[in-house]
Amino acid sequence: MSQEVYDFLAANRPFYLATVEGSRPRVRPMGFIMLYERKIWFGMGTHKNVYKQLKANPLVEITTTDQDNKWIRLSGEAVFDPRPELFAAAMEAMPQLKAIYPEGGPTMGIFHLKNGQALFQGQSGQTEKTVEL
Repeated sequence: MSQEVYDFLAANRPFYLATVEGSRPRVRPMGFIMLYERKIWFGMGTHKNVYKQLKANPLVEITTTDQDNKWIRLSGEAVFDPRPELFAAAMEAMPQLKAIYPEGGPTMGIFHLKNGQALFQGQSGQTEKTVEL
């Protein structure tokens, strides 16, 4: 886990998550991120297409840029974890999720990246730093 990767993503929301549906790319803005057990976690509703896409093909990329036009690109394999304590940690990390995912309501799919890598890049696209996740 890299605190620097987490800090960059958390400070530059929304970040954008790319998946594949069949042979077509799909990209959408995301906002949930948390640190737990020394891993960076992301999440979405299990009723959403993005969840179904990641279950069918867990390869993912996540990117965002800061106000100085430096950007980060994460890539890896989404590994979902359904533990109740992870869901509780997500509700604590982002309390506004309680209204979206009330007890008995839609379920949240929470994942981290396996075999992941983060590239910090500058305006011209040159890689300034690579971090293994």
